[in-house]
Amino acid sequence: MKFRVVASLVVLLAAPNHAQEKAPGPVFPVEAELLADDPFEGAEGIAFNGEGDLYVTANKALWQVHPDGKVRHVTDLYSNLGLASIGKRDLLVADFGPTNAFQHDRNSDGIIWRITPEGEKAEYATGFGDPNFVLLRRDGSLLVTDDATADIYVVGADSKPLLFSTAVNHPNGIVLSDDESTLYVAQIFKSIRPVVPDDSLWSIPLENGQPVGAARLVARLGPYAANDGLAMDREGRVYIAANGEAGEVWRFDPTTADLVLIARNVYGAASIAFGEGEFDHRSIYLSTTFNRGRGGKIWRIPVGVEGQPVNR
Repeated sequence: MKFRVVASLVVLLAAPNHAQEKAPGPVFPVEAELLADDPFEGAEGIAFNGEGDLYVTANKALWQVHPDGKVRHVTDLYSNLGLASIGKRDLLVADFGPTNAFQHDRNSDGIIWRITPEGEKAEYATGFGDPNFVLLRRDGSLLVTDDATADIYVVGADSKPLLFSTAVNHPNGIVLSDDESTLYVAQIFKSIRPVVPDDSLWSIPLENGQPVGAARLVARLGPYAANDGLAMDREGRVYIAANGEAGEVWRFDPTTADLVLIARNVYGAASIAFGEGEFDHRSIYLSTTFNRGRGGKIWRIPVGVEGQPVNR
């Protein structure tokens, strides 16, 4: 009797546990799936609000994009730049304002708007040059990049922008590690007059929310990449939109320094957001800017992992 019990235990332990086996992930690079391209000529910012609805900036306006690809106009803007979720429903939207350093002189008429899904718009912060990317931190402060300069601003409860860092020239997308000890910064240009793209990804060490050391170059994507938007998955890996001729999305692993090509043929790759709500949570959603008539599209790209939790 004892022998039979022991034998059955051996068989049980030796049997494979299919319930705990992981499903195979995507084989990269994957094919991107077109979600929406009408009526956009060029798109830039992309984010989900607290209700899991998808929003993009395109054609100098804010739009909602539904899971079936249909779009709804929310409100007009001066320009198409980055956005972030705040609170249960609203969005923070970066806007160059009436002028910008690419077409005019350096200025201070940039705006961060707070916009409701119904299109109610209020100035959240002003006094920037050309704000591009918006990141909300756990403490409620914002980090805002100005890609026409080397400026990254911090905006606190008084809504006044203060200079946070000038360590990276022409910063665009930014993302924080989960413990907020490292800020990753995408450098999009070497210069803007003339416009010369760059392919550098930098890290800036932080302590108590402030930079404490020099920026470190951690990855390069190759000539003409023009690094734009960034996002991070739950495993701490950074996704990089290559806005230039490459039309690619890459993934950088800070632990191993490995670079993986996630998708290609997404020309003008701009901003990245992980799916929420009714959208696939194990996919990234990508906006694309103007790129010789091939931009303005919104793509879904399966990556097999969920995104880093978003601060609201």
